[in-house]
Amino acid sequence: MKTSLFNAAAGLLLLAGTAVAEELATDVEVRNLGDGVWIHTSYHTLEDGTRFPSHGLIVRDGDELTLIDTAWGEDKTVLLLDAIAVQIGLPVTRAVVTHFHGDRASGTDLLEAEGIEVWAHPLTRRLTIENDFAVPDRAFEGLDNPGDAVDFGTLEVFYPGPAHAPDNIMVWLPDQDLLFGGCAIRGAADQALGNVRDADVAHWSTAMKLTEARYGGAETVVSSHAQPAGPELIGHTLTLVEKALE
Repeated sequence: MKTSLFNAAAGLLLLAGTAVAEELATDVEVRNLGDGVWIHTSYHTLEDGTRFPSHGLIVRDGDELTLIDTAWGEDKTVLLLDAIAVQIGLPVTRAVVTHFHGDRASGTDLLEAEGIEVWAHPLTRRLTIENDFAVPDRAFEGLDNPGDAVDFGTLEVFYPGPAHAPDNIMVWLPDQDLLFGGCAIRGAADQALGNVRDADVAHWSTAMKLTEARYGGAETVVSSHAQPAGPELIGHTLTLVEKALE
């Protein structure tokens, strides 16, 4: 039987020694966020030693799970799948990556090796290919223009247009009244837009206005790098964008 990437990566952790494995284990957390939804957090250590959090979601659909974004790296995605197995005990059968950056999609190859379908915006596939990153195997249809949305099981996938990245998408959970805004949404304590290397700041304001018009009544809004809050995060992000455009 062919050894999967999951088993190979797990074996590497064992070979690296208990101390390293234990250190990595502290870099992944899963906690309940509501009925049938969990937030997963992986930590990346920056050059200055800061442990920087990166959030995604796990959503229950019957007896299966949908993963929103991978952990930050293949080794941490191994640990994430293990944590899901222990804490939730249901299989992850598909995943959505919300744009092409490593904090969202770097565990893609590992998920696909485990038979998990990985879905993304068509532009994400193109950008991962161009940058020699792991490429999601499936692309959504119907997200051609800013403001487009498509159903994905019990979820809704929304394309606000270019913002933090040209391909950033959001995921709406109607049963939980929750919006996962990804990196296009800034946290309440943020006073700047963060990494704008691939951003379209000029369109980001339009993206936020489209998001507010559609999901302004959300009970919970989750950003990639900040604690969950309410829909005020959308307006806060718009304020930061407008400040950056001055």
